[in-house]
Amino acid sequence: MSLIHQILQLLGDGERHSGVALARRLGVSRAAVSKAVALCPEVPIEVSRQGYSLPASFRPLDEGRIRALLQEAGCRLDGLAIHEEVGSTNQVLLAAAGDGVFACLAERQSAGRGRRGRVWQATPYGSLLLSVAWTISGTGRPLGVLSLAAGVAVLRALERVGVQDAALKWPNDVLWQARKLAGILIEMRGEADAMRVVIGVGVNAALCADTAAAIDQDWVDLRSIIPLVDRDRVAALLIAELDIVMRDYQEGREAALLDAWRARHAFTGMRVRIHEGQAVCEARVIDVDADGALLVETGEGRRRVQSGEVSMRPL
Repeated sequence: MSLIHQILQLLGDGERHSGVALARRLGVSRAAVSKAVALCPEVPIEVSRQGYSLPASFRPLDEGRIRALLQEAGCRLDGLAIHEEVGSTNQVLLAAAGDGVFACLAERQSAGRGRRGRVWQATPYGSLLLSVAWTISGTGRPLGVLSLAAGVAVLRALERVGVQDAALKWPNDVLWQARKLAGILIEMRGEADAMRVVIGVGVNAALCADTAAAIDQDWVDLRSIIPLVDRDRVAALLIAELDIVMRDYQEGREAALLDAWRARHAFTGMRVRIHEGQAVCEARVIDVDADGALLVETGEGRRRVQSGEVSMRPL
């Protein structure tokens, strides 16, 4: 565990701590504390003559509290791990052995990805980076529905912490006032009779200026929407809601999941510009079909757009 992570854990109590007190608790010099803080400019540690303090939105994730919140929600996991840094939470779970339901969270990702191979921009300790994995077998159900179901789960979790008027963008981006708040990446491993499904979620909780400058679209973070960002509670609700929709999917309730997604889609009936590789066309969004594909109307008639092939921009 790095020194800065240890410092942030101590500051996570919300109190102000002097450099001398932190150094004594950690068994290092006061200069080492000062240097560690200086080398982590993306986390807005408040420094004054009285010492150091940390805004609530940037407190390190607390595994014990997340477990307690999951138990309170009735969500049972076979494993939960919180890392200071990983390459990708999705890849950690794809590479893991064993069946069951597992969750992985990280404060930093060195190789976090969004859809279509893009880099997922995140602020250490100011974003939520988590993945949940299940082993499913023999469902025979359309996998495209999972992307939409995951979006419904994320939106439900955010609504429960006070985010109002959020909406979904096909297939699974979460928007607030037309700005991106969260994204989802689903990856799979194995065969149809025993497939490992991993749903990765990135939520902008409290972004720093450097992260924001690297994002190539309109964005928003939770700190701008609700008064207090409790990352532990948001993480627990995300995991619990994802597990609920996965159970619904496995038990054949995909029609209800599609209806829940339709009720929250931001672009139904709107004209959009669809990018498929180098090709661009304008279309009106009609609906989604039973496989989770987008149905649009173009000048040449109605057509299906498959998940993972396009990006949409409203006109």
